[in-house]
Amino acid sequence: MTRLSMTVPVDGFPLQFDAYRTPSWMRCAVVGGAYNIAGALLRLGDTPRLCTLVGADDAGEVIRAALRRSALNGPGVVTVPESAKTVILIEPDGRAARNGWASGPRDYPMERFIERAVGADLAVICGGAFGEPFLPVAKELLSLPIATDLHTALDVDQVGQRPWLECADVLFRSHERLSRSPGEWIAEVLRRYPGCQIAAVGRGDRGCAMGLRDGRLVEIEAVRPRPVRSTDGAGDALFASFLHGWLASGEPVEALKSAVLFAGWKVGAESAAEGFLTGAELAALRHVYPLRTTLGTWR
Repeated sequence: MTRLSMTVPVDGFPLQFDAYRTPSWMRCAVVGGAYNIAGALLRLGDTPRLCTLVGADDAGEVIRAALRRSALNGPGVVTVPESAKTVILIEPDGRAARNGWASGPRDYPMERFIERAVGADLAVICGGAFGEPFLPVAKELLSLPIATDLHTALDVDQVGQRPWLECADVLFRSHERLSRSPGEWIAEVLRRYPGCQIAAVGRGDRGCAMGLRDGRLVEIEAVRPRPVRSTDGAGDALFASFLHGWLASGEPVEALKSAVLFAGWKVGAESAAEGFLTGAELAALRHVYPLRTTLGTWR
């Protein structure tokens, strides 16, 4: 989903009531998983084809202008009555609390998706009700590999997540709301869902853990090349950069190393859809920042 966001700094959580606040800054930006991921891939040199909904309202005019500037406003952008919106509260250390909203049904015309998917290497499908109808079309009709990020979904036993778990070849999620260790979650996914080839958990300032179908468990520590301004969109950046590197090289461990560095640089930006490195910039930083890696097994 593509959204218009308003980002506001706060002193900390829980947030105390104040009838009127005067923050030191505020920021309006276009964000959302699909937009963030497509923007990161575009910056890295890929050619993403965005399928999303944008409202015919004032917020939609701002969103479409941003899509035009970033060369993402194509036939896959479908008009609905009202745009999705979000308010993001940011602590001084960069931790973000998101308040998302979308009105009414979010049905997407599948013929548009099919047209945009012709010749694609991979279908990146978001979690939630909006993304679910895309899964059988991509998997069964188009025979495309599927990558998805479940973000802060509950554990493997959550019934609502099964369609993604059963279809995804590449599956990412956040460590937030995880009731077991990342390694335990990865092992459970790869044991129960044989179609999943790669399962990973973004661990915030602790980096990322990834399990591969061949039994390897890879843990890469986070790096922070510049001060953290906002962690909003860090997971999308990690996910997008990994997909870019993995599709280009076929080497998942090296792709994850680059992705951890890409996300570590990105959190120095204020908006979820900003702070992306180019492929050349990322390659150059890899020579500067060593990535500490631990190899084990999830079996």
